Amino acid sequence: MSDTSTDTDETDGSAGDGSDAELVAQDDGFSARQEYQMRLALAQSLGENLPGDEDYYEVFNWDKDPSVEDFFALALRNPYAYAVTFLPPSTTWRDPPKIDDKDDPRGDADQTEFESDVQDLIDDQNLWHYAKRADKLAGIGKFGVLVLEFDDVDDPDGFSKTVDEGAELTGLRPFSRASVDDVTVGGPGSGRWNEPTEYTLDFSDENEVEGAFEHQGPETLDVHWQRVIHIPSEELLDDELRGVERQRPVYNNLIDIEKTLGAAGQLVYRAAAWGIHINISDEFNLEDNGDDLREHLQRWQHGLENVLRTQGADDVKSLGGEDIDPQPVIDPNIEAISAQTGLPQSVLKGNESGERATTQDLKEWYGKIAERRNEFVEPQIVHAIIDRLLDIGSITEPQGGRYEVDWQPLAEMSESDQADIRKTRAEVLETWMQVAPGVLTPKQQLGFIEDGDLPSDLEGSDLPDLDEADPEVEAQFEAQFGPVEADD
Repeated sequence: MSDTSTDTDETDGSAGDGSDAELVAQDDGFSARQEYQMRLALAQSLGENLPGDEDYYEVFNWDKDPSVEDFFALALRNPYAYAVTFLPPSTTWRDPPKIDDKDDPRGDADQTEFESDVQDLIDDQNLWHYAKRADKLAGIGKFGVLVLEFDDVDDPDGFSKTVDEGAELTGLRPFSRASVDDVTVGGPGSGRWNEPTEYTLDFSDENEVEGAFEHQGPETLDVHWQRVIHIPSEELLDDELRGVERQRPVYNNLIDIEKTLGAAGQLVYRAAAWGIHINISDEFNLEDNGDDLREHLQRWQHGLENVLRTQGADDVKSLGGEDIDPQPVIDPNIEAISAQTGLPQSVLKGNESGERATTQDLKEWYGKIAERRNEFVEPQIVHAIIDRLLDIGSITEPQGGRYEVDWQPLAEMSESDQADIRKTRAEVLETWMQVAPGVLTPKQQLGFIEDGDLPSDLEGSDLPDLDEADPEVEAQFEAQFGPVEADD
């Protein structure tokens, strides 16, 4: 590692703690330490806009700057934190993408050589499985990494070197921010200005024995940037490498839910451990200072005797706990989490009657996931992996010069929705046939109504002159298919 990295760690005293101070710049005049200090100052200023001397982050016992370990632990133990952290990538990758060459296969082949190479990676290396796991882990902290293992490495030291041209991918390994000890970033003129040049992974946790498993090998590993796919947590804001942890905007709400559920559980436990209160008459003489009565009450309370003797008692009262309903506290926090993350409340809360989330909820959620696929997952993960393998020469170049990423729809349409679509197509077809009768055969008309497909060989010249068409019909036609110029 560079001296810059070492100085930063020593100054901030944060090596290995998941802080941003470990993301360092090398010889470029840009101080990652200053940026980290700015972020720390913003964090420390939270809660200071309350009148008086109170800091409401302290009053409400909220952590101003939770660490990646805090996010990780909460995601594994709190159901709402688990959903916030892992449900978006789980839904995103429910149906993996399909990679299509822009050109058609040659000869009798079903796939181009590029498509075949990608499919081999999917089948042999379980490519999308590891991409999904890396996406999930990236959201725990500000970023995560997916390490690519090639056949040009036969010892740990080889990971710090550039990848040999044409090396074959032999494995993948995802890591969260908690396992990334250092990231060194290039300076001006390096060709990697403000981009990672080397990563240091920390395996110290994995070296611990857990059951029958024990990790063998070095505790840290330096990895060249070519062997790493850098994945930010979500969409980037003011930083090219680090996003916002998925839990951070709703962390206070998650903690409040944790407190409320814990308090409710404790009260229920105390209410179950009820007791009794007996007032003994002043005129009654207790033998042996009431030791015999106390022993009898204990035996009765634990079910060892089924008769309660109350001789000499003025009254007997049960000491039970009060009921507590946590929903008035939890519901507003769930609403806040839903508003920020886009997760439907019905998905976060479930449904006591066992019903699924409403169609509208799912439609909005799937719309958000479709946007996430296109705006985040494609460029940051799918294209990043395939483009890296193309640059190294591990897979063949696309036959058409570039490729497309296609995703399957997230939801199947109901029969009612399909019927509405077919009805709309039939109405469109009726408008078309008024303008261009005979252009489509009955079989082609049926295909359009069922699938929305038009013959690929249908050209504008096959359509009749629209100069004499009814203006209203022509307007309807052009609204559906765009303007069509009449033949000369």
